[in-house]
Amino acid sequence: MQNAHKLSIKEKICFGLGDSSANIFLGMTMMFLPYFYTDVLGISAGAMGLLFVVARLVDAIYDPIIGSRADRTPTRHGHYRPYLLWLAVPYGLSCLLVFLAPDFSPTGKLVYAYVTYLFLILMYASTVVPYVALLTSLTADPQERLSANAWRFPLAKMSFLICSMTVPLFVAWYGKENEARAYMMAMSMIALLATLFMLSCFFGTKERIKPAQPVHTTSFLDQAKAAWRARPVVIFFIFKITSSIAFVIKGSVTIYFVKYFLNKGDSFVSGLLSATAIAGIIAPMIALQLIKRKKLSALGSLKFAQLGGGLAALALFFVGPEQFWLAVTLLVVSVLFAEMGAIMAWALPSDCADYCERQSGIKMSGFIAAGTLFSMKLGLAIAGGLVGLVLSLSGYHAGSAISGQTMSAIIFLIAGVPAIFHGISVLLLMFFSLEDKASQRPFVSQQIKES
Repeated sequence: MQNAHKLSIKEKICFGLGDSSANIFLGMTMMFLPYFYTDVLGISAGAMGLLFVVARLVDAIYDPIIGSRADRTPTRHGHYRPYLLWLAVPYGLSCLLVFLAPDFSPTGKLVYAYVTYLFLILMYASTVVPYVALLTSLTADPQERLSANAWRFPLAKMSFLICSMTVPLFVAWYGKENEARAYMMAMSMIALLATLFMLSCFFGTKERIKPAQPVHTTSFLDQAKAAWRARPVVIFFIFKITSSIAFVIKGSVTIYFVKYFLNKGDSFVSGLLSATAIAGIIAPMIALQLIKRKKLSALGSLKFAQLGGGLAALALFFVGPEQFWLAVTLLVVSVLFAEMGAIMAWALPSDCADYCERQSGIKMSGFIAAGTLFSMKLGLAIAGGLVGLVLSLSGYHAGSAISGQTMSAIIFLIAGVPAIFHGISVLLLMFFSLEDKASQRPFVSQQIKES
């Protein structure tokens, strides 16, 4: 492997800061946005669920377009990095706008939620699709890609920790009666960080791997056909949907679970969300050591993560509110297990792009990145829709007394739904392989050095 493809520690950190910025979106929308919409902005749970679904329909069209466009955007900075520079500020602004609660009519609030959330997901896609594709252009060395991800994920989960600590602390400081202002102040700081992290990724990385053929000769339709013909890539996209539902729904329901099932306050919410964020930081490190020591294979780490996450979530069905420490432990353990697959799950878009390029001769990095992020965000939308639908059907109303039916719905959402989708994810992985039939070459992330 060429020395030119080796990445410095500085470049790995800057690359990881790009994911720190991206995970601010995921952290704040997963942990706080459902609650903000229902209990602060004041829209109904059903309307919230419909918003998430509609937004993903827009995403379904936009993600592949931006991915294919990035593949065909040759500049002096490369194909993917320029998007991080051009859109860092609009992306940060969109993170703030979605958490403002203007004093509008109920219809006005719903319209505001639609406009700002659609702006957020478009800005997120426009920066993060190129970011996911960037790893393929930084280095062709599979060990360096794995090493970059080993730095990336602790930095990414740092954003979860920032979100989980900042928002509840601001809410506690301003008080329940000023909750809207607390969210505005907290998200102002978080939006600034999102912008700075994205710019750090642009200035601290360099695209080295050039396409084998002129990219302008490849059409979007050609890329779509190449991806559709690659069975392992289709399976991977479906896996991203199911695994994202399992992971995201736990974060979305945690605040309801703590406030209403465990009957704890905002400070306990902050502590639990921080604990799950810390679990997300250390889990990839544990997984990397298990893989290097050959205790688990690369693909085996993904299966192990999904199986462990599902079993720990399922165990929550058998825990009562008086056993809150056991409930908290099981939730953190479920997140810890699920996050152990993060390194491999996010190395696979580059591997899938390499596979498609070997099979078709078409540059696919941006398109595969777009498909991966769309699959993840589709999972996010389904999870958000399920939260809104199940809570609405159970009779949940913000500020009202919680019925037994609503309490059962919360338990089903945080235990049953994740267990189901973790299980489906394991089954999908049983059929996944990126081995070239002609060369019998295993997918590149299997090529892990022992040291």
